[in-house]
Amino acid sequence: MGLVVSATASCGDILGRGRSPPPPPPTTAATTQPPNDGTTPDPELVSVFRRFDADGDGRISADEMRESCGCTAEEAEEMVAAADRDGDGFISLEELGALLDGGDQSVDLRNAFAEYDEDGDGVITAEELRRALRRLGEEVTAERCAEMVAAFDRNGDGVISFDEFKAMLNTEPAA
Repeated sequence: MGLVVSATASCGDILGRGRSPPPPPPTTAATTQPPNDGTTPDPELVSVFRRFDADGDGRISADEMRESCGCTAEEAEEMVAAADRDGDGFISLEELGALLDGGDQSVDLRNAFAEYDEDGDGVITAEELRRALRRLGEEVTAERCAEMVAAFDRNGDGVISFDEFKAMLNTEPAA
């Protein structure tokens, strides 16, 4: 399931549709302080949050969500409203964590898929996979990405559909 979170992280690039790389992570206290419940946030969650929180103010706005995900303003507002538990109109680190832990898995998977499907055509090509993994800091060859696509391409069309993507994420990695 780490792949979903990582993918969602790039929603900023669901996140990277032809824009310049995201700015370096902010070092504001708002995004680096532990939640009020005394627990330490997961570093991967903090990384995902920072990718969405473009201005580094410690909260994700609908505008930041729209820019990150390449969705419409209405879709971005709906996403923020779905996660905004305190009603302030923004998503906090804690709210993002709650969304990823117990949120609507279908929405999470769609957002993760959209991160890889750069051109929005409903499928992930080997090249889109390579670019998405590169944004996530993984250097993978084009040949390896083609192998990965082929491994999960059940219908043999050379790309990964949303259903194939779901199956891929539900597959246990080989030991």
